[in-house]
Amino acid sequence: MTGKPVTTVLFDFAWTLFARDSERWVGNAAASIDRALAAGEAHRITGDFAELLRKTATDPAHLARDLDPRAWDRAILAVLEQIPGVDQALASVLHETHAEAIVPYADTVATLSALRDSGVRIGVVSNVGWDIRTCFARHGLDGYVDAFVLSYEVGFVKPDPRIWVAALEVLQAVPGRTLMVGDHPAGDGGSVSAGIPALILPMVDSPAQKRGLEHVLRLAQVPS
Repeated sequence: MTGKPVTTVLFDFAWTLFARDSERWVGNAAASIDRALAAGEAHRITGDFAELLRKTATDPAHLARDLDPRAWDRAILAVLEQIPGVDQALASVLHETHAEAIVPYADTVATLSALRDSGVRIGVVSNVGWDIRTCFARHGLDGYVDAFVLSYEVGFVKPDPRIWVAALEVLQAVPGRTLMVGDHPAGDGGSVSAGIPALILPMVDSPAQKRGLEHVLRLAQVPS
């Protein structure tokens, strides 16, 4: 970005700031029902789940899940049961424990801290049917976020530009001085229709890895 400096950064949630720890999620769930896992199976199931959610993120048939917590619960169970090797018993435990296994990427904390220290306001804009604030609070990151704009609360689903309009309003932000950061070209990239430039990062599925968020600091002209 060029011209006036960025004053606000909007982040997607899943696979942008946070991801699921496959061993903590699938490994613990399988152990709780005495389900043996083959080598690499936990990672494969987590990857399949992520890919199915990404593929259906902007499918009109699935938009209801991001607008209603009850629809979300039903839809997520249905997605889990589509994954090879996941039966109803394992799907049920995975659904019940999914939030506890969501952890920040290796560079999430440092990035949010650097933005906050530089006076940049931070928003989270997510297509989701449950309250993700609990994940931020669990890791002590809720204090870095100035506003959560969640689809099921505002009634709009990315790439509908109205979800970003809502974010701009609550953060009192200017489109040309705001940056959207996400992982989904069609979903998160929809911010450009609201006048907000988008940075779409390649997929990184392990939260133990860095997400590439140094690009955010560079674009926002914030020291890393």
